[in-house]
Amino acid sequence: MQHYFAKIDDGYVHLSENDAHHLLHVMRNKVGDSLIAIDNGKEYLADIKNLSPLTIEVIEELDNNNELESDITLLYCLAKGDKIEFVIQKATELGAKKIALISSKYCVSKIDNEAFKKKYPRYHLIAKEASEQCHRQIIPEIVGVYDINKLPPELLSDVNLVAYEKCEDSPLLEIKGKSISILIGSEGGFDKKEIENLKKAGFKSVSLGKRILRTETAAVYALSVLGYYLEK
Repeated sequence: MQHYFAKIDDGYVHLSENDAHHLLHVMRNKVGDSLIAIDNGKEYLADIKNLSPLTIEVIEELDNNNELESDITLLYCLAKGDKIEFVIQKATELGAKKIALISSKYCVSKIDNEAFKKKYPRYHLIAKEASEQCHRQIIPEIVGVYDINKLPPELLSDVNLVAYEKCEDSPLLEIKGKSISILIGSEGGFDKKEIENLKKAGFKSVSLGKRILRTETAAVYALSVLGYYLEK
């Protein structure tokens, strides 16, 4: 059954123009078909009552919650090509609540906040469609671009981690019931001074194993491991 983020008003579902087009002309839904509408973190079962004008009536509120029990913020250092879009999609599927783009010394890609603003609609659309596909109740917040040495308090959590290939001993941490921020480096890795500054800010270094992972693989791996521990 299709899931759509929508506005619920007086018992009726109001889709965006693009989603209405998708429903009518891509999915070719008919009168009597059902869908799931998501508004303000809640899911509603709704039926299509009319196609022109499109009329969708709420049948009942559903008691579904597919979100992780802890809020996860992915701090992802700028990467080249379409890696950022890939990571936004996968981080959404894996339950991240916030995704922040970070600028560090060895980032190959250079995106400033003006460039981010232009790219944001595309990033948001990717997160929205991924949230609908994996039946989440929220769309992750996407923010950026932040200097790795000047991370604001709103990007920090109860537990702050940085995936570092030179970490010799990953700490055992209790993460259930706590918010978590995980920082993933770019293709060029981290500068030693950046790691020192992160430690002063309360970050703990963690290892992602003996192998050196691509930046996009590291993000997916780290979120997968966190999700496993939170949901087991």
